[in-house]
Amino acid sequence: MGETPLRVSLITPTYNERPNISLLADEVFAAVGKYPEIDVELIVVDDNSPDGTGEEAERLKDRYPVQVVHRPGKLGLGSAVMEGFRKSDRDCLGVIDADLSHDPSVLPRLILGLREHDVALGSRYNPDSRVERWPWYRKLISQAGVLAARQLTGVQDPLSGYFFLHRRVLDGVTLTSPGYKILLEILVKGTWSTFIEVPYVFRNRQYSTSKLNLKEYYLFSKQLLVFSLTRSKGSGD
Repeated sequence: MGETPLRVSLITPTYNERPNISLLADEVFAAVGKYPEIDVELIVVDDNSPDGTGEEAERLKDRYPVQVVHRPGKLGLGSAVMEGFRKSDRDCLGVIDADLSHDPSVLPRLILGLREHDVALGSRYNPDSRVERWPWYRKLISQAGVLAARQLTGVQDPLSGYFFLHRRVLDGVTLTSPGYKILLEILVKGTWSTFIEVPYVFRNRQYSTSKLNLKEYYLFSKQLLVFSLTRSKGSGD
């Protein structure tokens, strides 16, 4: 007999992603469809998108195993991810952007990586990774943030928004990150020992624009400072 399938809830937070959400679902389920050892459901957490993303996501239920969480307003990516985690009753949890920047073709490698590791993440900083048409200022800001966060975690891309983990990693952890870098908080607070980083192509958005703004960068900087001070205090005890 084969191994028990890995049951995975893949969370995708959405805000004005109507043109993308069905394309994402098609790519996700095409990528994992050839792997009977993988059982994936997609959980869409929509922040009351004015463009009708939530309604479009509801229509996906006719074709795929999809759950949709409708929230009353734009409450933030971090809280959307946490809402999706709460909605799931599966052991393995994952996060993917709805804007098609995260290439679903590496999903099997990421998910199967959980057979031997606590955390699996898509890395933009592997020698085999590639980022399509990334503006120089976005690249500079990202690299600066990654360099600082790397010191806290030992992971090459600790700010990745494309990742998977076993639910046990979150045992006893209260997540509070309102911003977009929730993986960093998980790596700092969670219980894990092994991880795998999978290279992928960070694709150029087709039908949406970046949700990052000065507020998100401020929240990340604050988060990084708090985690650094907490880690330093813990090291000195």
